[in-house]
Amino acid sequence: MARALESRSLGSEAAQTSLCAGLSIIALAGVALNALFGWWWADPLSALAMAPIIAKEGLAGIRQRHPADCCS
Repeated sequence: MARALESRSLGSEAAQTSLCAGLSIIALAGVALNALFGWWWADPLSALAMAPIIAKEGLAGIRQRHPADCCS
């Protein structure tokens, strides 16, 4: 849709929404495994799984990469 409308801001927003959804799924999986099976290590493990993703996005922001570049 963003490409059809030639909207870089819409593309950036879609990419951000996808990233947040993915991180939420990882966090929910860790909490769910802890709650359902008592696997205390699942929650910290999910946080460790998210760390590289968050670091990559943070570094991209620090380097001032254009936000719409993530979509191409």
